[in-house]
Amino acid sequence: MLQKKYTFQTLDELNRICTQISGSDSYRTASGILLQFNNPRLDTDDDKIMDIIREKCGKACLIGITSANIADQEFDISDHPAELNVTYFRTTRLTKYDFDMTQMTGFVAGRVLNEHLQQLPDTKCMMVCYSCGSAVIQAFYEEFSHHKLPMFGVKAGRSIRALNTARVYGSTARADGITAILFSGADLRFYMDNCLGFKEIGVEMTVTQTRGDHIITEIDHKPAVDVYSKYLNVRPNRYFVQNVCEFPLVFHRRNCVISRVPSAYGEDGSIHFTSDVVKGEHFRLSYGNPDHLLRIVDQSAENLRAFRPEAVFLFECGNRVRFLKEAAHQDTAGYRSLFPELSVAVGYAELFFSSTGDGGALNSALVAVGLTEDASAKDTVRTCLNVIRDTPAPEHESAYVPFVDRILHFLETTSGELDSLNRELGRIAHTDQLTRIYNRWELEHKLNEILQLRKSDHAPAALIFMDIDHFKRVNDTFGHDVGDMVLRATVDLIKENLQPKHVFGRWGGEEFIYALPDTPLPEAMAFAEKLRAKIEENCYVTVRHITMSFGVTAVSDTDSPETFVKRADEALYQAKKGGRNRVVGI
Repeated sequence: MLQKKYTFQTLDELNRICTQISGSDSYRTASGILLQFNNPRLDTDDDKIMDIIREKCGKACLIGITSANIADQEFDISDHPAELNVTYFRTTRLTKYDFDMTQMTGFVAGRVLNEHLQQLPDTKCMMVCYSCGSAVIQAFYEEFSHHKLPMFGVKAGRSIRALNTARVYGSTARADGITAILFSGADLRFYMDNCLGFKEIGVEMTVTQTRGDHIITEIDHKPAVDVYSKYLNVRPNRYFVQNVCEFPLVFHRRNCVISRVPSAYGEDGSIHFTSDVVKGEHFRLSYGNPDHLLRIVDQSAENLRAFRPEAVFLFECGNRVRFLKEAAHQDTAGYRSLFPELSVAVGYAELFFSSTGDGGALNSALVAVGLTEDASAKDTVRTCLNVIRDTPAPEHESAYVPFVDRILHFLETTSGELDSLNRELGRIAHTDQLTRIYNRWELEHKLNEILQLRKSDHAPAALIFMDIDHFKRVNDTFGHDVGDMVLRATVDLIKENLQPKHVFGRWGGEEFIYALPDTPLPEAMAFAEKLRAKIEENCYVTVRHITMSFGVTAVSDTDSPETFVKRADEALYQAKKGGRNRVVGI
């Protein structure tokens, strides 16, 4: 594998570069050729550029974006040359797909790719560049996510001042498209990491209302922009985005830390983003210390060096460039010193999906990818490099700690102590002491929250009321210690099926409630039947076998927590009356 970087400002320069590429021995003998076009300029003729590359380098797979240029005017990059980066592969095969998203949905594009992946079992990873909405790219990914294919890439950006059209490059330049490259081959190995570096501060908050896939309208049931006026004294005005870019919202999705930076605000108090947001998710504000961000990427560069890649691709968020200002060039300097021929794409969002599905569309991050055709190398994925390996600071009188570092350390430490205290108080106040699941008080709170969150979208939701059959016999025959063991063991069985949005708790005695947001009644019935069969099949240490009865119901628009639970309880009563050890839905 060989990587080479070229820059150009005119079509004549591009012509000479493409002639040089296509005339090389590497071009003639390569098993696959990747061309990455990263374009910060506003004066390029995209059609002519595509024509030249197709004519001169038709064997290559082209992918690229218009760059995000959202830094202050003094750091404008629109006069920088465009970059054409070429990677020649020795044994790896490349397959390119272009999707015009004005002609199809993300679901359809994903299904097309899924069908092709079934014919390419040795595909190792995937690069994606796009210029469509975040909901489209998420639907696209979901249709082939079961292949557990690591995916990296970037969303096209544009100039914040010129407001040029963001485009993705493939067979042509598209304002609403997806270009994907599949990398296939037995020898290929990859390295991926996600560098963030922003540190969480303050209290945890909840997204309580959204509009579409990328707009938050309410946070903790108040207008979303109130978060910034309350905690940062920042109000909506022409400088809103500049004032909040240093304080991304940070979410935890599976094993990955994901941030979101506002791109605009609405007159209704909403906040707009360039990537997806999800109603019901929890987050904190964060703050970035430039020195910390740069130490994170230096650590990433060292980790990547140890992997010994033959080609390196960086996908950097435009918000990092805006935040770091004059230090922005240092964000990639550590990588450039080690891999001078690397490719750097600066966009609106970075894609990072591991083989386990961790990650997503990122903001304010830098995604580093390394490839090698050394089959002895080991695939490496770091879902979020956000903590540096600190070296002890010199303990002498002249060691000066900058004021900002001291304030940030104070906020981090205070937030950590409050978190620890709140977790302990929450455990005591909201958890059933025997089973360590939600108690009745917290279940009522969670049910109310589910009903509040669905008011605008009327999404389905279901509730399961379950009860251990003849539990009194267990206590009377074997004693309350064995009864407690049965309760804990049963809870553990049910918890094995607990999904991120599900709510499970002890209502009282041997009665439990399981709430399933975004779930219709038939699906909830099937889930309850799965639980019923699992419990019936289980062999308990002393009592050997028990059964449970289940009442299931779907939410209605007029429900309160009380009516929702009452209807599930009525279904449970029918299950008991009908002979127990069964599921009844109403």
